[in-house]
Amino acid sequence: MKKIWPASSIGASCVFAMALGFSACSDDSSGTSANIDSGDQINIPISGVSSSLAVSGSSSSADAVSSSQDPVSSSSVKPASSVSSVMSSSAESISSASLAKSSSSEKETGFINEGWREDCLAKINEYRATENLKPLTLASEEKQACADKQSADDLASNVAHGHFGDCGEFAQNSGPNFSTVWGKNASDVAERYLKMMWEDEKELVTSGERDLEKEEDFPYIGHYKNMRSASYTKVACGIVLNAEGKKGWFNVDFF
Repeated sequence: MKKIWPASSIGASCVFAMALGFSACSDDSSGTSANIDSGDQINIPISGVSSSLAVSGSSSSADAVSSSQDPVSSSSVKPASSVSSVMSSSAESISSASLAKSSSSEKETGFINEGWREDCLAKINEYRATENLKPLTLASEEKQACADKQSADDLASNVAHGHFGDCGEFAQNSGPNFSTVWGKNASDVAERYLKMMWEDEKELVTSGERDLEKEEDFPYIGHYKNMRSASYTKVACGIVLNAEGKKGWFNVDFF
């Protein structure tokens, strides 16, 4: 069953979704909200067009986000023994060659810019600092490479959090099917998604509309809750583009 909120509810993102001109999701395996999964799709206008937010349960499917749409993001919370699949739609194949190209030094001078993971970490810690939370550190290179592969696998199957737990993470925020025309490079995409995940969802908490302690509110504030959690110390940011380089997938894994 899918619910559609009016444009005024744009900030009410779910635990399984989030981002501008994209789609996103969040997943967390360490909290009391274990086994709670939801998928959402947020259409955010780039030029003043009215916005809408759709949230669907873990057993529901969401429409794929085309390159002409604004991003959506997703977040989720789950126990380590549980892996959820959300926002499934038609699968799109991605070749190993395109994945290699995305992570090559040649690509680092293009969309996947050098140092983008450090920028991703810095933005997360910038937000955490506003609440006097300890900064996170980058996970090992092995975890970073795993986050890239995880993103490629999710892009290939077009299922948000479809490979959640593959890297040993306890929580995950995702930005599925984003269009590369939405951001100038990986750093820009990460910053936009993280801004949406933190600021839009935090507003729901500070306004009193949602409560961090209520499990039923996790689908709306899951990205923010994952990013501010004191349970995690490390983070891995992964991005991959499809073979055409027109669509990508962004995952943030928390350890």
